[in-house]
Amino acid sequence: MKISEFARRVLLADSLEEKLEFVDVAALIDEECGRAIEASVEPGRPVELKMRLKGGEHSLAKPNITEVSDDEERGRLLHFFANHELLATELMALVLLKFPDAPGEFRQGVLRTLKEEQRHTRWYIERMKECGVKFGDFPVSRYFWDMVATMETPLDYVTRLSLTFEQANLDYSLQYAGIMEEAGDSKSAAILNQIYKDEIRHVNYGLKWFRRWKKADEDDWTAFKRGLSFPLSPRRAKGSGPKINREGRLAAGLDEDFISELEVFERSVGRTPNMFCFCPDAEDAMSANVEGKGYHRSKTMQGLIQDLEILSIFLARRDDVVLMQRQPERKHLEKLRRAGFDLPEIELLDKSGEIKADSFIRERKINAFRPWAWCPSSARMMSPLAKNLPGDERKMNSFWNEGVRSLFNKSFGAGIAEERGDSVSSVLCRSLDAVEAELRCLYQAVVKTPFGASGRGLNIIGSSDTLDGSIRRQVERVLEKQGEVLVEPWLTRELDFSVQYEMEDAGLRKLGLVRLENNSRGQFRACVVGTKFCQGMPTELARFLMEKALPVYEEEGRLVRLIEEGLNEVGYRGPVGVDAFVYRDEKGELCLRQLCEVNPRYTMGRLTLELSKRVAPGHAVKFEILKKQSEPESEVIELDQKGFFCRGRMCLNDGGKVGGFLAQLKVSKRLDDLI
Repeated sequence: MKISEFARRVLLADSLEEKLEFVDVAALIDEECGRAIEASVEPGRPVELKMRLKGGEHSLAKPNITEVSDDEERGRLLHFFANHELLATELMALVLLKFPDAPGEFRQGVLRTLKEEQRHTRWYIERMKECGVKFGDFPVSRYFWDMVATMETPLDYVTRLSLTFEQANLDYSLQYAGIMEEAGDSKSAAILNQIYKDEIRHVNYGLKWFRRWKKADEDDWTAFKRGLSFPLSPRRAKGSGPKINREGRLAAGLDEDFISELEVFERSVGRTPNMFCFCPDAEDAMSANVEGKGYHRSKTMQGLIQDLEILSIFLARRDDVVLMQRQPERKHLEKLRRAGFDLPEIELLDKSGEIKADSFIRERKINAFRPWAWCPSSARMMSPLAKNLPGDERKMNSFWNEGVRSLFNKSFGAGIAEERGDSVSSVLCRSLDAVEAELRCLYQAVVKTPFGASGRGLNIIGSSDTLDGSIRRQVERVLEKQGEVLVEPWLTRELDFSVQYEMEDAGLRKLGLVRLENNSRGQFRACVVGTKFCQGMPTELARFLMEKALPVYEEEGRLVRLIEEGLNEVGYRGPVGVDAFVYRDEKGELCLRQLCEVNPRYTMGRLTLELSKRVAPGHAVKFEILKKQSEPESEVIELDQKGFFCRGRMCLNDGGKVGGFLAQLKVSKRLDDLI
């Protein structure tokens, strides 16, 4: 029998018996180069195993791995795997027919591998029968076929099948062998363990030819990544778990650098991604726009962004995309992954801070934009992607407009606080005379810049101070540039805190409470999230919070409704942080400043709340930004048996590479150790 005759039978036969019939590979004749099979061919299948039409749903969800103790669930899982093995068999037959002039040694290797794939399929079918499941009882996926069958060269084949899908099986086969063993199914575990050993050889075979055919001046990783086109990516070459099987890959001949690059590489393989970017200077950019000038980042701000842009990673999920100016060091990403963080995909911007002209992200479907804040720069960055959003979300002016800009002005929150009847009032002043008149009525005061974040733009004036010198010049500059300032009494604070929300179509959804640590000038230092918000507080303060303060921030409360109205008026959707504090009045009584600021953006409080999800139950977490004075201290973060943080600290950015700012995470069982 000729190889082409055998391959046609495997590919086009309508019965499993013909597709899986063993032959003596050594007896097959590899005839002279003939005509390649037509590109649009579809594999033959019995009726019950017919694949859905191209363009339909690709995948069938795997059974819940927690339910494999049941025979039917195990059979369904084996059914899922059997289809993969059958697809691999058919694809190898297609390779033999599609590339008749490929090297004979390569074709003989494909034949040997095809025979093993036939054997794997038979193993699964027999084991399924013992579990009471027949091959064809469930719908089958055509995903492998659609991703590999369009190959144009043998290099495409080894890149897509051997180094992508078969490499991923180095994780899956070993993982599910363990799951089956735990469920008491030693027969299925034995099959998966043998398939794992075979896959090592298959990957090694593909790697051999990949290295022979790739560009000589490219390393394996660069050539592999370049050889995959969307929707395939290196993400498909590994399992879904937090760790990859390094030992199996090394046995297959892959080198350490390739494995390390694969370990930290992420790209969505199913869920449409959200798009994140870091722009902590949103208020500065808006201030410049109010002045009628273009905005140019200072060197300090540019350094802060480069040091801290990695923080967006901790807001994103595994299938999301984070836009960054600089690629984080691989070793740091490996450290984060070992600590249990699910890494999103990282896409580098060009030198001007825009999405690269040749980036495939420009053509990808996107679920939602999630910038740190909406501002002119984030709107400009995201605008090329608006066409990729679903439905009515394609108009950029629904994300960024003059109405959204008004939300960042501190007068927005001041107006809500006044309408709610807050005991502390903010006075809007549009002249230096008005500022001086208001200051004469206050013992201590703070003059706030309308557009400013994290305590920037505050001028505190004590009882013995006068509005002169440098403070006077600063206030004059703000009045000249922004047209107004806010004047408030400066109060003795007992506790600063924030309430984190998400603005959705249904309204503000409350996410949690965060303690804030500010310096003596009200500038941000750290955030703390504990198991219970009032834990460890003096009795008087805890009672005041529980009985009088915290109920103010419930979703059905008047304050929340007023904020919702303002956000809805301009169509804002996204993260919202409300800053507030408890202080003592002249009589020494505890009072609540219900709303100090509304932040329609991500905040360090929201970030800390997200980080707290990685912390063991009953433990507290502190997030702080420190100025880097020297090399960071040694860090040790301990994980409990379930992989959650339980003690220690770590730098979330690369402490050895940052210029001036360290982002540090601390975890402790005792809240007092963090405050």
